[in-house]
Parts: sequence; structure tokens; C-alpha cells
Amino acid sequence: MVSRMLMSTDSKSTGVGVALAAGAVTLVGGSVAASSILGGYPVLGGQGVRYAAAALLLATYARLRRSRLRRPVGPEWGWLLGLAAVGLAGCSVLLIEATRVADPAAVGVVVGAAPLLIAVIGPAVNGRSPAAHVLIAAGVVALGAALAQLSGSSAKGWSAGGLLLSIGALIGVAGTSLLAAPVLPRLGALSVSTYSCALAAGLLLLAAAATHLVDGSPMVRPPARSELAALAYLAVAVTAVVFGAWFAAVHRLGVERAGLFNGLIPVASLAAITLVGAGAATRAQLVGALTVLVGLLLGLTGNPSRTRRPPRALNRRPRR
Repeated sequence: MVSRMLMSTDSKSTGVGVALAAGAVTLVGGSVAASSILGGYPVLGGQGVRYAAAALLLATYARLRRSRLRRPVGPEWGWLLGLAAVGLAGCSVLLIEATRVADPAAVGVVVGAAPLLIAVIGPAVNGRSPAAHVLIAAGVVALGAALAQLSGSSAKGWSAGGLLLSIGALIGVAGTSLLAAPVLPRLGALSVSTYSCALAAGLLLLAAAATHLVDGSPMVRPPARSELAALAYLAVAVTAVVFGAWFAAVHRLGVERAGLFNGLIPVASLAAITLVGAGAATRAQLVGALTVLVGLLLGLTGNPSRTRRPPRALNRRPRR
């Protein structure tokens, strides 16, 4: 009886995690159009304002819910700072810069490899070895994401700078899950989201101020109506909502299984472009989307990994 109840609870938790992860990447997929609108807006200052607004929204949400934000302690600050620098600030800036010099489809091919990178590295964070079926599933998802992007148009094509920036964005996408995993069990998704967004805002605004002092480039400027709408969408939907949902999904599914959903980002972008009439999906792109779906279903079956040793002390509640 007890075992049945535990299985039912685990199944429900997995279902919620799947819904959160799928919803998060769908919103991120729609961010491609918003980011393209900001091509002429100051990148560092604009992204700094985005994350500052998201942190304020998350803190306000926590206050309205009367949810106490757990304060990080000791090495947790280091993980959060790394998450803010690599997974949030770094990833956002590199992704925008990459699409300026390379075709978004080419960038998507590189970023589409994130599930494979997460499936290989992710379990090591907590001393676990990945299950074979998760590694295979990650490869299938990455293949489908690449197929969905490669079969599109390539006006800008590849460039050395675009490739390096895309690899940096890939590391940032993977880092969003990998660097959050050790602190999620104690702090929770809401605290991790709020603190990491606040730290990312501080890092970006400091970088914008330093750049302004060096070459006089503006930190921010009054945005046009379209730029304001794009910044608002990125701050609310793609940051405050997405990171809260994504970190909750990572906590429920595990870092490697949640990471599989990154493969849906280029597919969601393709769907958004089709829905708004900015393009039409090709047969190869539809095959790529179906391949991603097969990979996700494969990765979500069975146990994601085997425990080699007890979880790291960071994941335990510190003694007061």
C-alpha cells in the first residue's frame, strides 16, 4: 500500500515537472523574435534591466504568497554567482551577439547539443552516473534539434566568431541547469530564481557602467515601443516565469532528464515563426520535431541515473 502511494506521488511529481519544463522551453522558444528586436539596443544595460525587473517581480511574488526566500549560506553563494554569470548574464549576451554575426539556425544547431552536454555532466554534480537510456535520448534530442535548424535557410551562414559565440551560449544553456542543481534542494526554485536574477542584474549593470567609462557607449536609453515590449516579454515571461518553472522542473525531474527539454527550444521557435506567419515549416523540420519528441519520451522512462555515493553535503540542510 505504501509503495503504491509512493509510486503515485512520484508519477504526479514527474507529470508536474514535465509540464513545467515544456512550458518553460515553449516561452524561451518565443524569445527569438523578441531578442531580434533588441539588436540595436545596448546589450549589457538592456539585459541588466531585464534581470533586475525579473528579480523585483519574483521578490514581489514571494511577498504576496508570503513565501520566505531562503537565504543562501556558504558555498551556495558561489553556485548562485556562477549560475548568474554563466547561465543567465553570459548566456543572454552571447546568444544575442551570436545571432548578430551568424544565422539563428546555425546557432540553434550548436545550442541544440545542450541535452547531450547536460546528460553527460549533470549527474556528476551529485556524484551519480547517467543511465544509458538518458544518454541515448539526449543524443536523439540533439539530433532532432539540429535537423530542425539545419533544414532552414542560412542567410548569414557560419563564421568563426559566430561558432565561438554559439559554443559560449551552449555552455550557458547547460550551465543554467548544472549550476542550479546543487542548491535547489535546500533553497527551492523561487529563491534560486530571485537571487540568481538579482546577481545577474548586478553583474550586467556593472559591466555596462565599465564599458560606458571606457568608450562612452550608453548604458541604456529610452526604448522604442517595440523594444519596450520585447524587454517586458523577456523580463516577465522568459525570465521571471521561465526560470521559476525551469528550476522547479529540474528539482522534480533531475538535471539530466529536465535537460532533454532544451531540445524543444528550436522546435518551439520554429512553431512560433509558423504561427505568426513569418515562415513555413519544411518536411525535414517536422521530422526533426518528431525526433525530439521521441528522444524526450525515451529519456523520461525508467530511472535517470544510479547513485554512486551519498549526495554532497551542499544538498543537505546546513546545521544552525
